[in-house]
Amino acid sequence: MAIMTAPSSLPLIERPDKSLTDMVLQTIRDSIVNKTLPPGSRVSEAKVAAQLQVSKTPVREALLRLREVGLVVPCERGLRVVQPSIKSTRDAYEFRAGSERSSAFFAANRADDEERGQFVRLAQASLRAAEAHDGAAFRQYDRDFHHEIALASRNAILAQTVADSLVLTSVLRERDIAPSHDSIACGEQHVEVARAILSGRAERAGELMWEHVLHVMSLVLLADPAEQESGAGDT
Repeated sequence: MAIMTAPSSLPLIERPDKSLTDMVLQTIRDSIVNKTLPPGSRVSEAKVAAQLQVSKTPVREALLRLREVGLVVPCERGLRVVQPSIKSTRDAYEFRAGSERSSAFFAANRADDEERGQFVRLAQASLRAAEAHDGAAFRQYDRDFHHEIALASRNAILAQTVADSLVLTSVLRERDIAPSHDSIACGEQHVEVARAILSGRAERAGELMWEHVLHVMSLVLLADPAEQESGAGDT
């Protein structure tokens, strides 16, 4: 398989509230998500450092973190952006399902009234966006819904794990699938999860979230299987 090289320019995302390593990490991560760094492209520590006009140290630290997340993987000449495959996609979603089951369970026990109401509002907004065939709005409400529940778990490690899983599953094909009638079913599942959390039914909330994430996995795995098979050797 031919490995593409990274593009000549990656604008550094400057955030005064973040460390240099965090800014470098966010820049590389967002470049992977928006395909500025396309699947399979080689990521050179020296080249990225030159593009961002920073030393190699924050780039090295950022790439180590992105490797832990699964967004970059080892290759013969260093690192490359992960390529979608059936196995990598299934692995990522199954891991995400377990993490989000826990986040929904703990959120049902620990979220305050304002947060519980926010879950319901986001779930309903995602359903309305799906019914209106507004893919961009649906994806935004979908991400916000999952992120907010993870934060309400009051477990920083769990919240970071869910955030990383959301990015990884997005890169592994979910971002490339056009919203369809199935988005309505996903919106309806959001509403069910939100209502379970609202009423404090922790076990039920966790179970519903688990089923929801695995449902999304099944949709992703069914979409364009030929393209996923092209990277079937990835792990």
